[in-house]
Amino acid sequence: MPQAKATPTGAGLQTTLALFGMAIVGTVIGTALFGSPEKSERAFRLLHWWKRDPEPAPPAQGRAQRTKRQ
Repeated sequence: MPQAKATPTGAGLQTTLALFGMAIVGTVIGTALFGSPEKSERAFRLLHWWKRDPEPAPPAQGRAQRTKRQ
């Protein structure tokens, strides 16, 4: 049975895509750990999205705001 010849660009393309993916993940994790609070929160939400977990609940309101009558 004849075997297909491997193309030389296949390995280079796979390496490029793997490095690109690792760069994206590294950027998001770096932003989550060392970015401003706003960007860090967004990066952590993106990490939850990648894990397919439900989005974390927003911070709970203070008791004074919950019981305030209008």
